[in-house]
Amino acid sequence: DDGSFQQKLDHFSKNSSELWPQRYFFNDVFYKPGGPVFLLIGGSDTICESWISTNNTWVSYAERLGALLILLEHRFYGHSQPTGNVSTASLHYLSSRQALADIVNFRIKIAEKVGLTKNKWVAFGCSYGGSLAVWSRIKHPDLFAAAVGSSAPMQAKANFYEYLEVVQRSLITHNRQCFQAVKEAFGQVMKMLRLRKYHRQLRKDFTLCKPLKHYSEMDKAVFIDLLIFPLKSTVQENDNEKDYENREEDSFTMDEMCDIMAETSLGSPYYRYLRIIQLVFKLEYLRCFPAYYRKKLEMLSNSSIDQHNPKKARQFFYQSCTEFGFFQTTDSKNQLFTGLPLSYFVQQCSDLFGPEFDYDLINTGVMSTNAYYGGFNVTGSKIIFSNGSFDPWHPLGITKDISKDLPTVFIKG
Repeated sequence: DDGSFQQKLDHFSKNSSELWPQRYFFNDVFYKPGGPVFLLIGGSDTICESWISTNNTWVSYAERLGALLILLEHRFYGHSQPTGNVSTASLHYLSSRQALADIVNFRIKIAEKVGLTKNKWVAFGCSYGGSLAVWSRIKHPDLFAAAVGSSAPMQAKANFYEYLEVVQRSLITHNRQCFQAVKEAFGQVMKMLRLRKYHRQLRKDFTLCKPLKHYSEMDKAVFIDLLIFPLKSTVQENDNEKDYENREEDSFTMDEMCDIMAETSLGSPYYRYLRIIQLVFKLEYLRCFPAYYRKKLEMLSNSSIDQHNPKKARQFFYQSCTEFGFFQTTDSKNQLFTGLPLSYFVQQCSDLFGPEFDYDLINTGVMSTNAYYGGFNVTGSKIIFSNGSFDPWHPLGITKDISKDLPTVFIKG
């Protein structure tokens, strides 16, 4: 069963009474009267019914405990669009605090409407949705009896250089030869970027849309960003996205990627990595590879919503610029990449949302987020944190037990 809930546009303004339809799904197939209610909080993804109907962890818990399953979509993501667009003016209403207020309002009204006020509610979520599940329990212990945050970042951080450190470490742990080949491929590309005599070769190999001699520093950074992307997403997803609908690009497992990196018939590691780039970005369908800054800005500036395939990059970037940071820079010496300093990301905040979105605004936003939610200093009880050692997000999560009421599950690999 699915429906839409009349949600407030602005929970923090006395005189605003505007409403919008927030999407949710219900699954009562396991529900036994008086049983718990599992509220699964969609983060930045488009929610789909399969999340509460296919046999995954919380669904098997629900079966065992006779729980009702409810899945709630986050404002401005998927089909829950409060204003019908994602212009900068609209995104003023996108924040984790508004989302938390959405969760509370939904929880109270639905409980009254369907007769679930006496039941115990448990918040579940994954990634940013997991952060919201944990914060729901911390901020509203009267409304949520417990919470499970899976891969949930708890600490906001502008310069999230640890991300690429973990990408590197995970790859080394998984397959050292594979890492060596990747390292060689990157070294080769960076050398070719630095030396003008290789520029024509690079343009030809990557079928770049414009000659490198016209590349600005920002253009080069976008090229490097796109170069790192397949590696990042392979380590982060390790292909577990295959079961979700609407995946935006093809990701591999680490094994599939390492098979290509070991494929000598493709030539040196540089050419093997080139093959991965071609597969991930489906370059056979593109006239040329649009690896330059104007193209990226164009894509992220689009404020209209595609009903058939709602995107999330612009919205999540807005939240990164205003409250989380989470910028995956190359500023650490403990990883092989270079070329993506914090300034590269701050520039995008300013160019996308306006000059006031500068370093100070990001810093203030990050500090305010940590002060408001508590960051790593989690208080309360009955919250379970789970993380995986290969997941590049885990440095911002809770990976060691805080107390017996705040346990962690840290999974190797």
